[in-house]
Amino acid sequence: MKKPPEKQNKSAQKNTSKNIESLGEAYRKAAPYLNVGTVWFLSVLIFTWIGIKLDERWDTTPWLTVAGAVIGVVSGFYHFIKTVMQEDKSNKPSP
Repeated sequence: MKKPPEKQNKSAQKNTSKNIESLGEAYRKAAPYLNVGTVWFLSVLIFTWIGIKLDERWDTTPWLTVAGAVIGVVSGFYHFIKTVMQEDKSNKPSP
């Protein structure tokens, strides 16, 4: 026999509620990592642009552009490591 529609709706609502809660929990856990790529991209872009402008001003092409790109990569990597270490500390269980 089939369940009455009321019971089916309640169980479907419970499953939907659980799925939404687990999705929210997944987003909370992933949130610190979601912007790492954007920060990395922007740091490389900004420092490279600064290098290009300085190269144009002082006629040192391509050295300051390369230096700016390297500084951008290093700063993006630093932000990534800092984020991972921070999350690792906050996720460790207390003794």
